[in-house]
Formats: sequence, structure tokens, C-alpha cells
Amino acid sequence: DLNKSYQGLQQQVQQATNPQQKSELQNKLNDVHQEISNRTQKQLKVFAEQHPEIKQPDSEPDQSLKR
Repeated sequence: DLNKSYQGLQQQVQQATNPQQKSELQNKLNDVHQEISNRTQKQLKVFAEQHPEIKQPDSEPDQSLKR
């Protein structure tokens, strides 16, 4: 499960004391994060195609979110 390996790597990064090791773990963590992101994007795209009745948000930013 990607989420579990992501969390495991996160802990390893926090516990790593060797900068070289920490850097390698950080790279692995980024790879896993990218993979999760890619899969999520694919799932969202498929979902959007299967449910065309759901309106896509406008590209205009929501004014109510501005402070």
C-alpha cells in the first residue's frame, strides 16, 4: 500500500542521522509521493469522465477565499 510505504519512509527520513542516507530516503519519499499524486490524478480524471454531470470548478479563483 503506497500510503503505508510513504508514512514508513517519512519516519525513516526523520530518524536518519546520516545526511547521505537522509537524502536518499527523501528522494524515495518524493518518488512515492509523485506516484500517489499520479494515481490520484488518473482516478480523478476517470471519475470526471464517468460523471460528466458534475460541474468542473471554474478556473477563476473563488473570491470568498481571499482575505
